[in-house]
Amino acid sequence: MSPNAGLDAVKHYKSAAWTSTERAQIYDRTTNSTSDLTHFLTTEFIGLLTQRIAPGSAVLDLGCGTGVLTKALAALGHDVTGVDISQAMLDKIDAHVGPGRITLRQGDVYALPFADASFEGVITRWVIPHFRDWPLIVREAARVLRPGGTLVIDHTSRANYALAAREGALDHASFGYDPRVRGGEPGGFYAATTVDELQLVADTAGLDLLDVAPLGFFRQNAVIAAVLGAEGFQSYKKAVDAFYQDPGARAFIQWFERHVTRALPLDMANGMAVVLRKRG
Repeated sequence: MSPNAGLDAVKHYKSAAWTSTERAQIYDRTTNSTSDLTHFLTTEFIGLLTQRIAPGSAVLDLGCGTGVLTKALAALGHDVTGVDISQAMLDKIDAHVGPGRITLRQGDVYALPFADASFEGVITRWVIPHFRDWPLIVREAARVLRPGGTLVIDHTSRANYALAAREGALDHASFGYDPRVRGGEPGGFYAATTVDELQLVADTAGLDLLDVAPLGFFRQNAVIAAVLGAEGFQSYKKAVDAFYQDPGARAFIQWFERHVTRALPLDMANGMAVVLRKRG
C-alpha cells in the first residue's frame, strides 16, 4: 500500500458521501436545527469572526454545506460567498436570505475558484478535521484572504484524546470521531491537532495564530466518552439533549459554554475554535 493510500481513501470516501442528494438532505436536517446545543455553539463560533471584521465585509464560507454559516452571516449584513464540492448541498441553500448578499460556487477547498486576497474574512466549520492533509486547506484559505483578514476554523484537540486514554478505553466507533491514521474506517476519520502544530501551519501559511480555545464541553468529549463507555456516552448525549429543552438548564449550559469552557485547558473538550490573521 502506498503512503498516500489512506489519505486518498479518506478523501474519496468523504467527497463521494457529501455529493449525494441523500446525504445533503440528512446534513441539512441535522445542521439547520435551531433548538439544540450545536446551534448555540455555531452562533458563538460565528461571533469569533464577526467581532473582528467590519460590517458588510466580503466573507467566504469554506465548505459551506447547506449554508448554516452562510445564511447566518448574510443575515448579519455581510456579503457571503459559500463554496462546496457538493452541488446537492448548495441546492439546499435559500439564497434569498439577505437579498443580494449570498453567492454560491461549486468548488474544491484544495483549489478555491477565487483570486488571491478576495475576502476580508474566511470561516469554516465541520470541514478541516475531515482530512489528514488539512494544512493544505488552511494554506488555500490564507491565499484568498486579504492581508489583515481573519480566518476562523474549528478543529479537534489531540490533548482531549490523550486525557481520555488515561481515564479509560475510548470506543472510537461509538464516539464517532477517530483521529487514528491507521486502524479506523475512512468515513470515521476526524483529524486532531495541537497548538504547536497549529502554530507551524500558521507560520507556513503566512498567518498569525491569535486564539485557540475549547469548543463544546457538553458535546463531543472524548474524556466523558471514555469514562462512561459506549452505551453510557450515548445515554449521556440523549440526556444533554433532553435537559437542553428546559429553559433553566439551557441557560446554564449556554453560560457554561460561553464563560467556563473557553477558559478550560484544551484537554477538557474535543472541539477547538481557532482564530488566525493574515500577515501583511
